[in-house]
Amino acid sequence: MKHILLSAILLLSLPTVWASSTSVLEESLYHDFRQSIQQKSRKQLTGFTSFEQKIYVDALTDLLQENSVTALMSLKSLTTTLHFDLIQRVRLAILQKSFSRNLVREINNTLLYPNVDRNLLYTLAANETLLKSLGLRRMVWLARRHPQYHVAHSSGLETRDVVLRDLFYSSPSYAGVKVFMFCRQNRLYPCLMVMRDLNDEAVRNADGRLWTNKSLAVSAQGLPSNVRNGNTPAGVLVINSVMPVADQQVSFGKFRRIILDFVTRSPDENLIKSLLPASSHRQSWWKPNVVARDVGRNELRIHGTGKINVDPETPYYPFMPTSGCVAQRENTYDGITYQDQRDLLDSIMDALALAPTYENETQIKGLLYIVEIDNLELPVSKSDLAAKGIF
Repeated sequence: MKHILLSAILLLSLPTVWASSTSVLEESLYHDFRQSIQQKSRKQLTGFTSFEQKIYVDALTDLLQENSVTALMSLKSLTTTLHFDLIQRVRLAILQKSFSRNLVREINNTLLYPNVDRNLLYTLAANETLLKSLGLRRMVWLARRHPQYHVAHSSGLETRDVVLRDLFYSSPSYAGVKVFMFCRQNRLYPCLMVMRDLNDEAVRNADGRLWTNKSLAVSAQGLPSNVRNGNTPAGVLVINSVMPVADQQVSFGKFRRIILDFVTRSPDENLIKSLLPASSHRQSWWKPNVVARDVGRNELRIHGTGKINVDPETPYYPFMPTSGCVAQRENTYDGITYQDQRDLLDSIMDALALAPTYENETQIKGLLYIVEIDNLELPVSKSDLAAKGIF
């Protein structure tokens, strides 16, 4: 038990500077790879570290989803990836929709072992239909023998009211804010945030009512949370400072985006459980987050956008969907100017007893709980939360 408590203490004390610098490095490398692919650069792949391999495949995946011709050319010309880690070779084969005999043999042999990397199992599970269409039924059969394989398909996790109340009122204390983001199972409908401050008090407006912030957690690609660029995964994320500057404003808006990190893997996910009330420990609402982490999702943020939603008939209007991040409203619609990201940054700083200044944004820290409450098809409102005992 002592080692679990020590791990939890270490988690709570992680410096945001480290997280921020890692996120900056990751984004920088990602954009370098995107640029090299788009410019048809013949980048030498043989010296890539495991970290670089993953970011390269991430960039290639995203460009292919954007129908990039140069990315398709790069994918077709890839002939020197034998030195890549197995999981990255699997991801490339999925993109190519073609598995070599040697790769099939290696995967099948790996699946014969009792303990298999969850990343591999989750990746295969998310692409089961493709694998079957390619005649790789033995691979699927071998993968399905592992219990973790089936976790990747968990979705539609409606949460009982008593669990929701306990989460908001009785989650363990944390050295930062706790933001609770309540969503529908159908992520096309906006979610609603509420917050507890540094002293674990519910954040309220001047009239005594709960502070709220609308948000969106849907994939622009219509993908589930167990794959890259899918819906923002339900579960627990660490709020770890902000990006250094508000760059790429067309995609990410006028204000600095908030960095979201996964909780580090631990035996029986005890680190995550240390951030949850006991009533949630045996629940499944937070497990999509574990799958997303283990399948290698990254670069999750909370941000606005410079893009305009021109279709008022969309269920999420005036939000704009993202590639898996938490979206905030921005721009002017029907005479109303939205700057939800600015309001969120300032509210978090207030809740941390910090002056709401640009300099203090880097000190933002806390937890983000994303939980699906039911399957109704309309935006989450204050009255929804009140009906569940959160007010």
